[in-house]
Order: sequence, then structure tokens, then C-alpha cells
Amino acid sequence: MSGERPAEVPAGIASDATARGAAMSSEAACEACVALLGVSGAQVTVLKGKGRGESRCSTNQIGTLLENMRFTLGEGPCEDTLRSGATVLVDDLDSWENHHRWPLFTLSAAATGARAMFSFPLRSGAILLGSLVLHRTSPGPLTPEQVADAHVVTDIVMSSVLDELARARVDVRVPAPHGTPLDRAEVHQAVGMVSVQSGVSMDEALVRLRAHAFAHDQPVVEVARDVVARRLRLSPNDPHGLRAPLRPETTNSGD
Repeated sequence: MSGERPAEVPAGIASDATARGAAMSSEAACEACVALLGVSGAQVTVLKGKGRGESRCSTNQIGTLLENMRFTLGEGPCEDTLRSGATVLVDDLDSWENHHRWPLFTLSAAATGARAMFSFPLRSGAILLGSLVLHRTSPGPLTPEQVADAHVVTDIVMSSVLDELARARVDVRVPAPHGTPLDRAEVHQAVGMVSVQSGVSMDEALVRLRAHAFAHDQPVVEVARDVVARRLRLSPNDPHGLRAPLRPETTNSGD
């Protein structure tokens, strides 16, 4: 894959959305990546709290059926991604190995017409937000370039999902048109702190702040206040995406 290719992917998705008269969204990104990646369909599952995950969008009925089977049966490529956070590439659902691995899922999936599935995690640092699942109606692997492009698409989908969830909650909007200047200042200050502490760009720092808020069902402003007050330090190396809240040092009364 050439060095220019990663930049072409978001441009292609934006161009596709514009051509269809659609605003950029997780759904628009899903629709665009079907043609971009040469697959039959795409579907996004989002984790919420400790739940089993729920479908965010699907480009066709096959994707919807596959997600329903995943939820009902508790197995399949997407379920493995949601449990492990790993990419799961299945070029032939009808293989003996995959029938043994997911006996109920593969049997049901055959009836939908799906023959190959490729599940990619939506991740911000150590926080797993969900998965992007691609499917084909014929067996066969993705090329290395398609896999690389799919990873770029997952970043776009993840950012879109976080933006949509943020807009859905008044107290999660960043910045909110009617929000107080203090709220906005705290968020911007927290983003700057996360950027310096984690060595990432301001945009990536905002994504991580939103991802932590989503994963812990908190308003972004509340998370920002904890970061600014140094009660919380985001850390991508921690399994939960953060370090324990900082506590003041105590003096041993026995000394």
C-alpha cells in the first residue's frame, strides 16, 4: 500500500457521502466502505456499559440478520471481536474449522447467504467501543490493502459514532452552543492535558476523552473536570483505558 493510500480512504468516503446527498455519519461511512473495500455489506455494533452490544447501523438485511444471530447465539466473528478486542478475518464461514469454532452461528449464517466475514474492533486506546463487521456473499480473503483500508475506515466510523452519541446527549456536546464558557474551557484544558500526557494530537486526545466518557456513561464535561483536577489520568496502556483516580498522599499515623 502506498503512503498516499491512507489519505485517499477518508476522501473517498466523504466523496461517496456527498454524491448520495448524505451528511457524514457512521451510516454514511458504512455505506461508502462497501464499495471502497469490495464487500457485500457492512454493519456496526456498539458496546454500551456491560451489555452485549447493539447494532448501530447496517447496510443490508444480511448484516442485520448476522448481528441478530450474534446477539442471540453469543458466538461468531463479531462476538469474538467484542470479547477480545481482536480483528477476526474469516474468508470461508463454511470451513470445517469455523463450523467447529462457531457451530450454531455458521449453521444459521449459511441461510443468510453470507460466506465470508471480517470483524474489526472500534478502539480508542485500550477502550473497546464496538466493531465494524464486513461480509461477502462469496468466500475469499481480503487483500492486505483492503485490510489496511478497513483499519482506516474503523477510525472514521468510531469518530462518527462518538460524535453522534455526543450530540444525542445535551451534557455530552463538545463544545455545546449553549454550554457555559467554563464548561468549554474545562474540556479544552483537559484535551490539552491528555494530548501532552499521552503524546497524541489534540484531535486524538478529544477522541480519547469522548471514548472514556462513553465507556463509563459519563458526560464529557464531568470527565474533563476529573482530568483537570488530576483525579483522573487517561492511559491507553491500562486495560480500562485509565489509571486509577489520583489520591492525596496520606501520612502514617504510626510514624
